[in-house]
This record gives sequence, C-alpha cells and structure tokens, in this order.
Amino acid sequence: MFLLLTALQVWAAVFPASAQTQGDNKIIGGYTCIQNSQPWQAALLAGPWNRFLCGGALLSERWAITAAHCARPILRVALGKHNLNNWEATQQVLRVVRQVPHPQYNARTHDNDLMLLRLERNARLGRAVRTIGLATSCAPNGTSCRVSGWGTTSSPIARYPNALQCLNINIVSDQECRQAYSNAITPGMVCAGVPQGGKDSCQGDSGGPLVCEGRLQGLVSWGMERCAMPGYPGVYVRLCKYRKWIQDTMRRQ
Repeated sequence: MFLLLTALQVWAAVFPASAQTQGDNKIIGGYTCIQNSQPWQAALLAGPWNRFLCGGALLSERWAITAAHCARPILRVALGKHNLNNWEATQQVLRVVRQVPHPQYNARTHDNDLMLLRLERNARLGRAVRTIGLATSCAPNGTSCRVSGWGTTSSPIARYPNALQCLNINIVSDQECRQAYSNAITPGMVCAGVPQGGKDSCQGDSGGPLVCEGRLQGLVSWGMERCAMPGYPGVYVRLCKYRKWIQDTMRRQ
C-alpha cells in the first residue's frame, strides 16, 4: 500500500544500463521543469552501477538531504542534472561518505523519514547547482508549493521520464490528511496535493524536495500504492519540525 520501494532508471550515457524496478514516489499530472530551474534538486544513485534510486535536495556545499528509506550501502549524489539519460556539462556526481538517518526513524510507521548525506567534497555552486534554505516555519494550509522528481508519470502502470518533472500542489490541512490516512499521520508529516486528484508525487520521487515560497518545506515520503487518487494527497516529511536536528547534525559532523 505504501510507496516504499525503489524506482530504477537508466543513465545510459554515463553509466552501464540498469533495469527499472518498482519504486518510490514520482510526479503524476505535472510538467517538464525548465532546465536547471530547480538547481537544488539531487538524484541519488545506488550501488556499483549508479542506478537511479531517489530524489534529494542540496542544503550546503557539503550536505544533501533525502528520505531515510532511501538508505543503501553505496550512494552517490548527482547534481546539475535535467535529463538522466544524457551526459550534461552541468552535472556533478559526488560520493556519499556518511549517511545520517534521523535517530528516531521508524521504517514501519514511516515516521521521521529523513536522512542527511555528507558528500566526499564540496559541490561546485553555479547556475545549475545551488543550495536551498530550510523553511523557518511550517507552511499554513493552502500554501502553494512545488515538488520535483524523476518518478513515474503514471500509476498503477509505471512510466519513467528522462527529464526532471515539476508539479504545483498545495499544503493540505492536518484534518484532511488524517481523514485520508487515519492514525498513520504523525506531527512529523504533512500532506500536499489537490482535492480533485490527478496530481501527485509517486514511485521514484521519494526524498525529493517540496518547495514552498522558495524554501524547503518537505521531502516526498509515502502515500497510496496507486498515486493521485482523489482524497488521498501525498505525505511528506514536515521539515520545519526537524530544523534544529538538521542544523545541529550538519554543524557537528
């Protein structure tokens, strides 16, 4: 029922080809992002073959953030990417030297589903690679936000795009969120979507950024197995609740 597996995608121009599998959240009902318009967007690559796994966001030259359920023994972070199938002059691929999941992450309940990634060296910042600041407060109901990722563009049959997809959605009230998912919603979660359905993050989008008013407000976490159903918005990590832990961890390590 929950979107907790991994979507794999070929990056054939740079790395050996890999098969796609079932995956984490992706964008349905969205549009192709303007190239490099989301310069904080990261693609997580897993294992020795650098298979596409999840999304993420660049918080500083040395730190990225993603969902805790995206942890794998070997991870790299690709920055400055738009089309995953092409080599691009703007791209940077950095090895992850430390994965720091939230100490209270619960894989069963999906609570505290966030993880910091320390990179092997500083990212080179420029037009196509920039950091994004954390939200200083929790976004109120109805706030317009944007989620981005390379996740599937259809559900339940998965179709994965090459180019980064964007989607405009709104923060949903806690009452509506709990009405959809009952007791599964915790204070560390926030829902976002549109009432009529048809627009959602989906398999492959996990860990990707939910940006509201220019600040990082959430990360794609989980939802229904079939994405974009009316009355079932996507569930995101509510990052405003974790600001202190994130800042303290980045300072300390």
